[in-house]
Amino acid sequence: MEPPLLGSRSVTALWLIPEHQDLPSDVELSPVEAGWMDGMAMSRAVAFRRSRLWMRRCLADCFEVDPATVPLQAPPGEPPTLADGWGCLSLSHCCDAVLVAWSPDAVGVDLERCDRCFPAAALADRFYCAEDRRELDGLAGETLRMAVLKQWVAKEALIKMQRGSLALDLSRWRCGADACQGLHPDLEHPVPVHRLQLEGWLMAVAGAAGQVGPICLA
Repeated sequence: MEPPLLGSRSVTALWLIPEHQDLPSDVELSPVEAGWMDGMAMSRAVAFRRSRLWMRRCLADCFEVDPATVPLQAPPGEPPTLADGWGCLSLSHCCDAVLVAWSPDAVGVDLERCDRCFPAAALADRFYCAEDRRELDGLAGETLRMAVLKQWVAKEALIKMQRGSLALDLSRWRCGADACQGLHPDLEHPVPVHRLQLEGWLMAVAGAAGQVGPICLA
């Protein structure tokens, strides 16, 4: 199938699909995707099927094509990709929603519950760079937790955009809780970061140099 014309598509598209939303009834997994589900634990298979069906549905709507013809490659445990000429894709899950992003250029997204509980101080001390840890000095309780979470979603989105490694790159990205760009020692230029909060979710989009479009709720 011929790739779509991307010249007029400068807006990064975002779709947020809550867990309670019914699966699209007119979309099926490809035979390869169905084969990948064999042997998966039930919970993982459910999440895998849900995310792949919704990626196909969202992209089909975006490009006005049949979902079965979307040239999606999304093996389990790997970043999803599209065929050459179709742009770039990123995916994130949390406990009760899926976030899909499409952009003509490299893009990364992360999604978390705003109320996620975690040891904020310990996480920052272990994984964040010195500059970002200094930003947290003097914070405590809920203020500290939210600042660390805002840093986390941005850093994970940046790593996905970079096609990097969480283990290797988390401490190398610098991106404060309110920063609009991320800095990495191996990259010549800063990378734009947009953070958005909707209802009970916090999300970040990295690499979208142009406009980030409104979030489409499925």
